[in-house]
Amino acid sequence: MRLSEALADLLLPEGKGLVSITGGGGKTTLLSLLGKELSARGLSVLLTTTTKVMSPHLHDYGVDRIFEDESVLSYIPHNGERVFYAEHHTLDMKKWISPREEVISALCRIYDVVIAEADGSKGLPLKMHTERDPVINPNTTATIAVMGGWGIGDMACFSVFGEERDIPVDRDYLQWYLMAPEGLCKGRTDRFAIIINGAEKLSDDTMRMLDCLEYPEGAAVFAASEKEDRIHGTIR
Repeated sequence: MRLSEALADLLLPEGKGLVSITGGGGKTTLLSLLGKELSARGLSVLLTTTTKVMSPHLHDYGVDRIFEDESVLSYIPHNGERVFYAEHHTLDMKKWISPREEVISALCRIYDVVIAEADGSKGLPLKMHTERDPVINPNTTATIAVMGGWGIGDMACFSVFGEERDIPVDRDYLQWYLMAPEGLCKGRTDRFAIIINGAEKLSDDTMRMLDCLEYPEGAAVFAASEKEDRIHGTIR
């Protein structure tokens, strides 16, 4: 089964809601991938952020229309249309920043589905959180936590944003990371999925190790390739 298809069925069975994507190692790619799947189902989809996201002039989100200000509120989307909305970052033109929370809440009443990148990891495959993140909009109905599988086996100080310890990202670290209050699953909602991205390059030993970890109750866990839009293993 395709990853985007499985996530849409699992997290948006009614075809309505706000999905917040957290973690590292593939959030922006998943934002675009899930938006494509939902628009193909005839749903109106808004792609946005509650933190920062790559400028739509530097990343192809596959959208039909781009808004950079609150004029988006007066636009009525068509069925199957994908719209991108965020605002310019005054200090970094490579990034666009979150609209006001109340604007995102209003857009949830206009679009069938809103998908928000709700975290930042500066391109690293894993993310440790602080009291300030992830930024989960109160209208969120489902969350997806992403981690890049290519960080497994590396040293945490090099592959985990917010981590300074010079220790390996091994089985013990991943088990702690999955359950730590500021770890991968912070901000989760009742409808929740974990994506271990880059599974097409993981060894059989690594896949078996991931299968033996303990995961938060109620989480759907996929070892997958966002690049291929493919699930390589349904862990739970």
